[in-house]
Amino acid sequence: MQLKDKRIIVTGGASGIAAGTVRAYVREGATVAVIDINDELGQKTVAEANVLPDATGKATYYHCNIANQQEVFTVFEQAAKDMGGLDVLAHIAGVEKLAAAEDYKPEDLDFQFGVNINGTVYTNQAACRIFKEQEGEGNIINFSSDTASSGMAGGALYAASKGAVYAWTRTIAYEWELKYDIRANCVNPTMKTPMYEQYLNNLSEEARVEFLKAERLKVPFRGEMGDVDRDMGPVMVFLASDASGFINGQIIPVNGGRNMLRG
Repeated sequence: MQLKDKRIIVTGGASGIAAGTVRAYVREGATVAVIDINDELGQKTVAEANVLPDATGKATYYHCNIANQQEVFTVFEQAAKDMGGLDVLAHIAGVEKLAAAEDYKPEDLDFQFGVNINGTVYTNQAACRIFKEQEGEGNIINFSSDTASSGMAGGALYAASKGAVYAWTRTIAYEWELKYDIRANCVNPTMKTPMYEQYLNNLSEEARVEFLKAERLKVPFRGEMGDVDRDMGPVMVFLASDASGFINGQIIPVNGGRNMLRG
């Protein structure tokens, strides 16, 4: 049990990488507060995690809109109170809306930046407020994307928002470590998720075939995006554990070799 007695908040826990992270944390003995706005799927994630044959921890669901600062502060305070404190924030929630760069409207900026940037700031601030009042170190795991450095045709706002997460995480990793003993790192995933499946479903059959063919060249290892439970869960357990305690301010790709540096 690598996470025995760890108290963790996971945002976006209704589906995808976050749901897989909840399963991994509960298996390893953590007490987990699962945050989302999709109550039905969020409660399903919690129910399924709690009855895993190898579950040694426990998950509880909380409704929270991470784009609303006061709601975030209130829910985080309640979750930390219920758990008896907070050791780790795994902030995974994010949204994506595809469009040509020249066609984005103000409401598109409000939506993607509101969740991806503001939500990162608010959740991290809420965790910081709790960590400061406790003894010991705090641990924040944020999520960015390879698109922040490579760009993403049709997803300029998403890429821009994830670039902001890069910069924010590296800044607080330095500032908050010096002041409050809070470390922060950022994960860049290449995983099969509902967001990825939705993207594929919006392609024509011809475009889908071409996309998957190109993916085999872009992801050298296995030639496809990773599996959340097999490939991401163990990494998230490591980052939440004491074994990663000397890692701070890093961008950690879990992407099968996509965007690797080449000479």
